[in-house]
Amino acid sequence: MFVGRKHELSVIHSHLSDQTKAQLIILYGRRRIGKSTLIAKAVEREANVLFFEGIEGARKHVQIEQFLTDLATQTGHVRLGARNWREVFQGLGELIRQGRWVLIFDEFPWMGAGRSQIVSEIKLYWDRWSKNPNICLFLCGSVASFMTRHLVHSKALHNRKTLELCLGPLTPKECGRFISRRSIREKAQLYMCLGGIPKYLEQIDPNTSLEKNLNRLCFSAGGFFIKEYETLFKEQFRSIRIYESIVKTLADSSASLSDLARRVGISKGGGFRGQVDNLIRAQFVREYTPVLLGGKRRSRTRSFKLIDPFLIFYFRYIHPNRDIIARNRRGENLLRAIAGPTIQQYYGFAFERLCEDSTEAIIDRLGLTLADIAAMGPFFQQQRGPQRGLQIDWLIVRRDSVWTLIELKYTAAPVGKQVIHDVQRKIERLDVPADVSIEPVLVSAKGATSSAADMRYFYHILTLDDLLC
Repeated sequence: MFVGRKHELSVIHSHLSDQTKAQLIILYGRRRIGKSTLIAKAVEREANVLFFEGIEGARKHVQIEQFLTDLATQTGHVRLGARNWREVFQGLGELIRQGRWVLIFDEFPWMGAGRSQIVSEIKLYWDRWSKNPNICLFLCGSVASFMTRHLVHSKALHNRKTLELCLGPLTPKECGRFISRRSIREKAQLYMCLGGIPKYLEQIDPNTSLEKNLNRLCFSAGGFFIKEYETLFKEQFRSIRIYESIVKTLADSSASLSDLARRVGISKGGGFRGQVDNLIRAQFVREYTPVLLGGKRRSRTRSFKLIDPFLIFYFRYIHPNRDIIARNRRGENLLRAIAGPTIQQYYGFAFERLCEDSTEAIIDRLGLTLADIAAMGPFFQQQRGPQRGLQIDWLIVRRDSVWTLIELKYTAAPVGKQVIHDVQRKIERLDVPADVSIEPVLVSAKGATSSAADMRYFYHILTLDDLLC
């Protein structure tokens, strides 16, 4: 099932249709994100497509042998005899000198056996291949650190790449299309447990409740997600232990770099910061700085947060219960036994991530555009002396001298008038300039009670329907 990706398809098609020059397209993103599916969709009308895929963990000679076999199979030509990548690319170049060709090198870091030498060799032969303006080459990979360091920021490919795309998860609204017949609440909970990874969503049976799906996939022996984390991290990172310590720590709560290093038990030197950056590139962690108010200088405050819904769900419920889950061969409802007592609390915290990933839908509902916004994001200030601490879920600083303060609430029932008092106290703690107006907005899973709504305190009250429909 192909869902979303309208922007990415439009951009790729624009480059494919430009045959005045050869196209070198770099596409990367985490495992299971749908890179290969996107490329296949983008080139489905192309006649001459050659697809090659690296083999995880294989040595260079094995990669070369597989490449040559695939080349012979797809072209019908006699299998080339080549001992290294230069000879492989030389032979390939003879076949694509003329005419329209689309080349796809999938899992390119594996193809090079994790070594950057293959990038230099690609550069050498791309300079020859690109003399044919009808050539398009996709370099695709899941290992974010390799792709960004050796391709995106590569000196060898500088001024040669024509497009760079980092593929992210689907939006919560797009994820709902995988279970279109289920309730809006189940659609939200699906996203809050598994996130927007297409491969994950494809495991869901849309004719079965989310609870039964999660129990089958996450809490039964042999379930799809039981070993997904280990596979995911072994593919992405070498020092798995350190990376696991970081994400396990952030699964409990966000942290500054110093606090994170202390909790992990490691020095916060350059190596540690680099490992955190690798998690950010892989789209598991996000770095936050508070929205700055009143023309203040750039804040040094940094907060790091684990943003991948599956990893948070995994470390909360699956990882600490792996032994008992491995014994569940009869399909007992361990989800209800393990997660049931705290799952509503979990959804309460996860709702913030869902709303953050629905920013585009929220902005649309508020009647705003990006051109209206000077800054947006979470706002937090630490307690210093008489200044009280303050945390605002989401703050939009607009160019028309209005601040939109957004309060996020996930409850089983509509929220009552107490939320008005809570938001008003936050506004009173804000240092609001005289020429700025505040517009409070409530985003609540179930909306607000009639008594709260009738007070007309909030300029907008948004529900799950506004986010996911």
